[in-house]
Amino acid sequence: MIFRWVTLIGIALILGVIALHALVYPCGYERRFSPGVLFRKGLHVFTLLFLPQRLNWPGRFMKLAFLLGLLSFMVLFATGFGPLMFGSRLAGWLLMIHATFAPVFIACGAVIAILGAGRFRFARKDITCGRRQAGRFCCPLTDSGLGAKTGFWLLLGLSLPLTLTMVLSMLPWLGEDWQNFMYYAHRWCALAFALVSIVELYVLVRAGIRADLHGCPMS
Repeated sequence: MIFRWVTLIGIALILGVIALHALVYPCGYERRFSPGVLFRKGLHVFTLLFLPQRLNWPGRFMKLAFLLGLLSFMVLFATGFGPLMFGSRLAGWLLMIHATFAPVFIACGAVIAILGAGRFRFARKDITCGRRQAGRFCCPLTDSGLGAKTGFWLLLGLSLPLTLTMVLSMLPWLGEDWQNFMYYAHRWCALAFALVSIVELYVLVRAGIRADLHGCPMS
């Protein structure tokens, strides 16, 4: 019951902060909410799923791994937290789907970690690019590269206990109490990973839009 309420409050709080941030620091300097503006912004977000021609083969492979990992994350999020929202546990065919997509997500995460480590390394110019391009509409954290890079390494660190608790919860070597402990630890790790992932996705979408509008890609 406690975990359910923490999940609901956590997701609502994260989405609320994202909505407030988007109002204070709008992409493209637009504060209007006309149907035309909203349609163009939605279409722009959709085009971020495509593979840009300027990407080299490692970049394209990383983008494909990201898209497949994003799909896996959505399935894992729905099957893992969906039953919890209705007061039940993950079991039956939902558990089978969850277990099927988990290794896919782990593999995609490994590919992204290997290919993206260089791109997401910290640099001095991270703090200046967003300010120079956006002026007073720029958030020094999300629009400078620091936010995306911090989220990348934070997710990379969280992926280790997330994976280990999942694997250890299925091993009966240390008894049922140990399995139950690992199961609940996995749920908390999954919640932390999901909340950080939502923020990271928002930051990456902003970075993609700003790169197209202002020519300030994340270095």
